[in-house]
Amino acid sequence: MKRILLALLLMFITTVSAKADMVFGVVPLEDKEVMTQRFEALAQYLGSQLGEEVTLQIGNDYNEIESGLSNGTIQVAYVGPSGAVKVNQENPAVIPLVKVVKSGSPFYKSYVIAKKDSSLTSPADLKGKIFAFGDKGSTSSYLVPKYILETNGVTLGDLKEYKLTGSHSNVLKAVLDGSADAGGLKESLALKNEDKVKFLEISKPIPNFPICANLKALGKEKAKKVQAILVGLPEKSKEVTAISKKYDKFSKASIADYQIIAAIMKKQ
Repeated sequence: MKRILLALLLMFITTVSAKADMVFGVVPLEDKEVMTQRFEALAQYLGSQLGEEVTLQIGNDYNEIESGLSNGTIQVAYVGPSGAVKVNQENPAVIPLVKVVKSGSPFYKSYVIAKKDSSLTSPADLKGKIFAFGDKGSTSSYLVPKYILETNGVTLGDLKEYKLTGSHSNVLKAVLDGSADAGGLKESLALKNEDKVKFLEISKPIPNFPICANLKALGKEKAKKVQAILVGLPEKSKEVTAISKKYDKFSKASIADYQIIAAIMKKQ
């Protein structure tokens, strides 16, 4: 009898521990190893503040993290703006808790780039050309570049070919090695390589990346606590700057902040 009771107790403890463990998902903007290095400090800080283990999960692609956030196997996740809208539309219990403030602004931009010595001068020149996108779930390397092409009279069918390279760094590589004539890129990587690429068009401001929570899976009170922890991080803390040196802090966010993205998604 004692052995049975002990076994039941151990099962209960294991179950409680499993439920207490929070999974923090991150979409793969770049290689998984790079993304792990950028987010492990923040995951450890969240764990220390919550008093529990936080498991960091870097996705193989954007959909893996977005699907996990939607179904609750991932309770909190750093996703793209379009991912936040998409998952909220699938499951209204998923909402942004905070958004990034970068270089003093809660916005960033998407760039349509070509190689520096390219004869291309505008996205309108891309008919019959090869275009590189990142992941289909990316805002600044898929959704917005695709929208820029369309507003310049270029549909996907007008292109000779389009590539889904999987990441921003792969887009840059494709443009530089000549396997693509142009591509869609996030602001930071475009500016970092300004000596190698030209900008065919720069988007209007896009609301910055959010960290979202599944309120049903995480619980409303715990979500508020996570939000308070993130907002409470000092400006330019090591946990924030490890993600990007240009990141300043996190500020509170809501799904209403991303309605411009919802509007673009509706048009496509």
